[in-house]
Amino acid sequence: MNLEPYLKAFAKLRVDKNTKHWSASTTYRAPHKPFLLLSILDLFAQGIIQSNLIEITPELGGLFADYWSKVFPPDYHGNLALPFFHLRSSGFWHLIPRPNCEEELLQNGSIETLNYLNRLVIGAKLDEDLFDLLYIEEARNELRRILIQTYFAPEFHPILLSQGKVNLEAFQYSQQLIYSPDNQTSESMQPRHLVRDQGFHQAIVHIYNHRCAFCGIRMMTTDGHSVIEAAHIIPWSISHNDIPDNGIALCRLCHWTFDEGLTSISNSYLVLLSPELRSTLNMAGQLLALENRAIIGPDEKDLWPNPESLKWHRQNMFRNGE
Repeated sequence: MNLEPYLKAFAKLRVDKNTKHWSASTTYRAPHKPFLLLSILDLFAQGIIQSNLIEITPELGGLFADYWSKVFPPDYHGNLALPFFHLRSSGFWHLIPRPNCEEELLQNGSIETLNYLNRLVIGAKLDEDLFDLLYIEEARNELRRILIQTYFAPEFHPILLSQGKVNLEAFQYSQQLIYSPDNQTSESMQPRHLVRDQGFHQAIVHIYNHRCAFCGIRMMTTDGHSVIEAAHIIPWSISHNDIPDNGIALCRLCHWTFDEGLTSISNSYLVLLSPELRSTLNMAGQLLALENRAIIGPDEKDLWPNPESLKWHRQNMFRNGE
């Protein structure tokens, strides 16, 4: 297998060049395709991609969003649908249409929403040679280097290289939490803050299948951000415990109400609501419909919230009116 043609292809991606729209940080070029390819390199490093089918998943979207956030401010959003569709011009990226969607896909000059793209394609496949090369760490490192050096200003090179390492370490930590929770490292051996936070988040949202345990919502934006967050039942500052049974996946609203003690969970895993939600100052809306509704837990019962952690939350956080 010859890596050289792909190094050249990665260095000559067709990207939007616009000095008014893009800054020197991305060498005045759109960074969508480089960010997508960096994210795919990470998925290979993590062993998540096992066959030559790259799908639009929350994991891919999350990595894309993480890279984007290292270069752009929070109010400047990317769009994962754009590079996933337009990378077909590279010659090594081949979209796989869904049955009876071949013609519609061919006729589209651009697709800007993930929903529409998902309706038309199953995913994408790589050239077989490139696919095989991406299983080799040295090849991934060379391709990562060429992407970062070609499309980003020098001051961002160490930041983006470091993000790839954080992504791998966070994934490894998330796997440890899910599959070997009894071997969670002691406080003195905990990974650094960024890795721990990202790894805990990945573990929790994965075992809850990217759904809010209270309201059941699952949603991802075009720039890869998910509405689902990972909440500690007993806060990390008190428990120093990232084991999944001390965590729960919640949307941003449900997370806030849980942390504020406006909601909690009973011994039988039913959602509890604080009387404060019915205050005349509040318009709790759909939250009121969650009362006594069973939470949506992980498939494996061993990963459900620990009853002792829930008891602590009810006794120390829940505003039950007593």
